[in-house]
Amino acid sequence: MCRLAGYVGSPIPLAEALYRAPHSLEKQAYEPREQIHGAVNVDGTGVAWWNGDDPEPLRYVTPLAPWQDANLPALSERLTSGIFLAAVRSASPGIAIGPSNVAPFVVDTMAAVHNGRITGFRGELGRELVSSLSGDAYTHFHAVNDSLALFLTVIDRYTDDLVLATTAALAHVDALVKKHDSDATLNLVVSDGAGIVAAHHSVNAPLNTLYTSQRSGGSWVVSEPLDDDPDWTPVPDHHLVHLTSSGITTHPLEAS
Repeated sequence: MCRLAGYVGSPIPLAEALYRAPHSLEKQAYEPREQIHGAVNVDGTGVAWWNGDDPEPLRYVTPLAPWQDANLPALSERLTSGIFLAAVRSASPGIAIGPSNVAPFVVDTMAAVHNGRITGFRGELGRELVSSLSGDAYTHFHAVNDSLALFLTVIDRYTDDLVLATTAALAHVDALVKKHDSDATLNLVVSDGAGIVAAHHSVNAPLNTLYTSQRSGGSWVVSEPLDDDPDWTPVPDHHLVHLTSSGITTHPLEAS
């Protein structure tokens, strides 16, 4: 499990999500308000952002909590971006601690974070999911991690439509989870540098929370509201939201 945030809009400091907001990811690391599983998120902190016209995102991850990292507070105040993903991590049982397992994960021009878990990933379910990856995608499976496998499943289906790729990937994972009589929480947030797609979804399990907010400077998707402004809107169950510079659109998924 984790707490996450994604932003698209006018460039702002990365610190806005990580440290500045009244209910920033730093605060959600030690005092989450709406977390279903676990009590804290102190197993890692990460951010991926796109810099100018460079299509490939930059990534900074640490296995430390936000307040423990010596560099990130100052860096995040000085680094600005018009599109980024950030997260604090609560490790799931069976998934190792360390920087290779801290989101956001980055592959070429894409990045992703995941709030949830695939139960049974270290068994036959995970083995079948990883075996279904293409050879190209498998070269990026550098850590035994359900979130990374989920992200690579999206990449295998991506051409130029992130909504379609994410929808198809979730359908594939849904089928495997049901085949193995398991469960999964699948709040997956993926970006190709042009926009962000976020899924509010689960299979045979309660859904984790997910919210959006469209403001004058840009749009947010978050696990928990970053402040007490009433403009935070819950994402409907079993739906995707697509955040771009033009705003936010909502797309249904098949309920599980």
